[in-house]
Amino acid sequence: MNDSAKYEILIVDDEKKICEILGELFRSEGYIVRCAYNGKEAIESIKKNIPDLVISDIQMPLMDGFQLFKIIDTRYPSIKHILMTSYDVDRYISLIRHYNIGNILVKGSEFSITEVKSYVETLLTGNIFGLQRYFSGEKLHSVSLCSYAKAKEVSCLISKKFKGEKNIYLEIAIDELISNAFFHGVLQLSGLPRELWPEHAVIETDKAIKVTWAYDREKIGVSIEDPQGNLKKNDVLKWLDRCRAETEGEEHGRGFLLVRKLIDRLIINIDPGKKTECIIIQYYKHCSANRNKPLMIHEI
Repeated sequence: MNDSAKYEILIVDDEKKICEILGELFRSEGYIVRCAYNGKEAIESIKKNIPDLVISDIQMPLMDGFQLFKIIDTRYPSIKHILMTSYDVDRYISLIRHYNIGNILVKGSEFSITEVKSYVETLLTGNIFGLQRYFSGEKLHSVSLCSYAKAKEVSCLISKKFKGEKNIYLEIAIDELISNAFFHGVLQLSGLPRELWPEHAVIETDKAIKVTWAYDREKIGVSIEDPQGNLKKNDVLKWLDRCRAETEGEEHGRGFLLVRKLIDRLIINIDPGKKTECIIIQYYKHCSANRNKPLMIHEI
């Protein structure tokens, strides 16, 4: 029996066609699927049978997706959830932050079946880490860094593998994430001005930053992993909230906003106190899917 059959998904959307499309997609993967057409129907359905995952649209009559997930978090904290929207995800950042939502995927012309299937499996199984889930069958390359002095060399090496026109964006993003992992994740120098960071400092082997990369015919991906797990989902949402007033003048965190702007996909996985992994994926060809980007931050 397919392991997917152990999991039940509730899809909530006032557009029945979306429910049909997603229902067919997940049933073909072996999941048990139920549908509800608004938030109130969803709550009634959950009362009768608690699903493992709820996938909900944001804009719905009677109760929007944020309100629905607030109720779910209060009454059924074991249920995992994903929001979906056909609108620009970034327009919701303040609300996303207020409701502490980490998972928002996009639908409509930006809908990616591969992304949705992969991310749903990730959440349900709890196997959130690893670049291989986005590059099935492709060879992974990796290096461990004990000094930030090697970061630019590695960033340049990987970006040269990029077949698109904007490999400089990829190089900047890789360097930024390695810098965050090294100085904030391991050395914890968030309160120190950047000009005082010891760029030639050497860290212990067991605290090394692991950089992994892979590529296929349509994209290249890079994973930057530190073994500390100091990053917090709430902080990332704060830094991505461009209207934030409380962080004005705060240098740390701006890198995540920059990477989200430059790169097609930013995926952040956190096991508090144990591991942080930032995955970036850049497609060789620009397409409409790259304008409306999903938000993928998972904290165990």
